[in-house]
Amino acid sequence: MPVDRTLADPLVGSVLEGRYRIRGRIARGGMATVYDAMDERLERTVAVKVMHPGYAADPAFVHRFIQEARSAAALSHPHVVAVYDQGVHEGLAFLVMEQVQGRTLREVLVQRGRLPAAEALAIIDPVLDALAAAHRHGMVHRDVKPENVLIGNDGRSVKVADFGLARAVAAVGPTSTRGVVMGTVAYVSPEQITYGQASTRSDVYSAGIMLFEMLTGNVPYGGDSSVNIAFQHVHADVPPPSSRAPLVPPSLDELTVRATRRDPNARPADAGAFLDELRVVRDELEGRTTRSVSGGGLLPTSAVPQSGPPTSTFTASAAVPVPQAPGQHTQVVPRHGDVRGTAMMPGGILPPPPGGGHRAGPTLPGPLGRLTSQQRNLAIIAAVVVLALIAAGTGWYLGVGRYTETPQMLELSSTDATAQAKTAGLEINVVQDFDDKALLGRVFKQSPEPGGRIRKGGTVTITISKGPDVVPIPTSLKGKGRTEVEQKLKALGFTVPAPKFEFNDDIDANKLISTSPPLGNKAKRGSSVTIVISQGKGISLPNLVDKSREEAEQIIDGLGLQKDVTIDPTNTDPAKAGKVLKQDPAPGQVTGDVTVKLTVAQGQSQVEIPDVSGQQFDEAKQQLEEAGLRVKRRGGRDDDDARVLFQFPSPGNLVAAGTEVTLFTG
Repeated sequence: MPVDRTLADPLVGSVLEGRYRIRGRIARGGMATVYDAMDERLERTVAVKVMHPGYAADPAFVHRFIQEARSAAALSHPHVVAVYDQGVHEGLAFLVMEQVQGRTLREVLVQRGRLPAAEALAIIDPVLDALAAAHRHGMVHRDVKPENVLIGNDGRSVKVADFGLARAVAAVGPTSTRGVVMGTVAYVSPEQITYGQASTRSDVYSAGIMLFEMLTGNVPYGGDSSVNIAFQHVHADVPPPSSRAPLVPPSLDELTVRATRRDPNARPADAGAFLDELRVVRDELEGRTTRSVSGGGLLPTSAVPQSGPPTSTFTASAAVPVPQAPGQHTQVVPRHGDVRGTAMMPGGILPPPPGGGHRAGPTLPGPLGRLTSQQRNLAIIAAVVVLALIAAGTGWYLGVGRYTETPQMLELSSTDATAQAKTAGLEINVVQDFDDKALLGRVFKQSPEPGGRIRKGGTVTITISKGPDVVPIPTSLKGKGRTEVEQKLKALGFTVPAPKFEFNDDIDANKLISTSPPLGNKAKRGSSVTIVISQGKGISLPNLVDKSREEAEQIIDGLGLQKDVTIDPTNTDPAKAGKVLKQDPAPGQVTGDVTVKLTVAQGQSQVEIPDVSGQQFDEAKQQLEEAGLRVKRRGGRDDDDARVLFQFPSPGNLVAAGTEVTLFTG
């Protein structure tokens, strides 16, 4: 394949995982870029496919891509592009594959247009061989198209690429719709478009479309949009290739139409079955087979009888007794002399009695009219018996005979279950689903159930376990904003309850600190993931209880916080007077916008006696009482104009609240 050696691509010249040196770019697609590389450890040329950032940035895609790459790596087949390794380079997932020197089938078709039948068969044969190997391993390609078929420079080596990759793409947005890769809609099966489900029969359909294109030079459906093409796949039958290329042989015409039926059950069950039919057609075209007399199928020349009477083909209805045609049944001849025997008579008519005479009694029109009464009764009884046998046989077939029992397939692998179905003469439809208890890759559900009644040749649907539906919690969420974290977790299928908040010196406010279950762990889809959000570094608020009001207020002011002080008049303990009884919030980290609430005990606090000398008694009394002191009056004058001559204790002294002060007036 041509390699672009320019250095415009930033990956060219770099070494992935200290092993794969990127030497140039081979091709760029809508999903990934393929590079020519050297495996410096094993000193061999390889192809490295690096995902575009739009895919590689999605943790769910990367996880699915890695899992599917491992499955593809386990598929060893001469017509499958080998997968050697996978990894991640600077956040970009990549795949290391065998490098095939040659061209894609797409390039061949662009250059040559339609191919002769022999060449088309020579290409589709190894493609189906590769798909059959995948189907036996329970894998569905999902993206069979000319771009994924590589033809070596020798013109004989044919290999299929991108096993498992299409499934990984179908699991993520925005390039897929219900699991259908819209870029390859020309080859996608109707059931993938309608139900978003792919099976081995879906790969058969896509391979049939590819065969149609090789024989005619074009795909069967065209249009100005993917939606228009998809509509035709669902609502129109693929025409015979001979309608566009008259030289296509009839047998190849029939096989292509059969492989592209809209009904999946009308197609070959898998690529192996398709390949078997294709090889019979090829042998017929090369003169090594002939079509059977009964029609429809092909038999090797050696299997066709060379002489002797022709053989008949029987169906299930052959088991039902059928009355013989008139003129070909055997009757007992009435006794004539000493001889009793049997004779074949035309038209079911017995020979006349000896002497040519007629028996007495009423006659009936037609042959029965020429029978004796006893003979007529016997004939009627025989007819009734035959009709009863026909009715019984038909009833048995309709009620029981056309049915068989569904074999036990639970806990089998897809390959073993398929073998079971074929042994029982049944078709099989394989689907996959998550299950918490069933073993990975094993059947955990089948319809009809084991031992159930199913029509012979019918289809059994088995469900293969994909293991528990678990999703990794992305480690990349750490330090992300709360809204972004909640949206991504919900997009992965988790539920997110109200977050918890903690102070953190390293993570800014409103950013994710951790999750429960922890980041990087796998959790069941639909389960709850609790997030812990940072409140920032915070302010360390000390314990202010038992500190004086003045000291506590100074500390709060020094931290730049707001304060709210309340006096508790119910606390009269002299030892607690003026001290903090409670604080809110409690000691610890707080945000800068918090208001610290203090409750201070009143107790018997110390009061400085004010100087009221020279004041009228009433004024002096009011001032002292407001200071928390009691007042006693003494003196010669007690009228309203009397003034304070002196006071005791003296002004300026510190006394306990409630102390009595004596005023002398005159």
